[in-house]
Order: sequence, then structure tokens, then C-alpha cells
Amino acid sequence: MLKIYKDNSDDLGFVIGCLFSQAINLCEFRLWVDSVIEKLPADLIPNYMFDLAGFDGHLFEISKIIGFVSSSKLSNDEKVSLSAIAYLRGADVYDPPVTKEEALKALERNPNILERFKSTFPFIKLN
Repeated sequence: MLKIYKDNSDDLGFVIGCLFSQAINLCEFRLWVDSVIEKLPADLIPNYMFDLAGFDGHLFEISKIIGFVSSSKLSNDEKVSLSAIAYLRGADVYDPPVTKEEALKALERNPNILERFKSTFPFIKLN
């Protein structure tokens, strides 16, 4: 079961964390939302997922749309690892929390983040 609900939002929080860290872009975020909508039975899809499917606003508005702040339960080091994925994908990371080298070292310490990224976004091919 995907964790995209207010009382358990780990998966949604991870995806939003990927978006904020620039590991994914808004188009890829919407592709993930679409994939969730396709996978789940209609009665299990929160209404905000339909709103997110067409989302094209400012990132800070996402919490307003879903009605809560999602939680990924990632450690700070794991969050830095998301920046490494952004760098690996060639993103020009805006206001990075650490240097590219530090981010890549964090990803080496947290290979689970890269595996989770790959399983969460199977439509994204990494070099």
C-alpha cells in the first residue's frame, strides 16, 4: 500500500522531497501522481491526488493542496542524498544544502536512497 495519506505519508513525502531537492522536476512529479492514480482503486485515491495531477504552481503550494505537511522520515543525511541524485541527473541545484562532493558522499553512505528513487520512479533512467 502506498503511503500517501495524512496519517502515513512517507511515500508522498519522499516524492515531494525529491521535487524540492530537484532530483525530479514538476513534470516527473505529475507522472508519479498519474501512476499512483492508475494503480489504486478509485475509492482509495485521496482527492488531492487529482489536484496534484494537474499541478503547475509554486512548490510551497503543494502542502496547501494536500491539506497537511507530508513526512518522509528521512534523516538529514538522506535528504542530502537526494541532492546528489539531482546532481547526477545534471540539475543546476538552486541553493544546495551542501557541495556536490558532499552530496555524492552522502549518497554513497545511503545507497538505499538511490534504490528507493529507482523503485519510486521507474520511468526515470539514471546514467
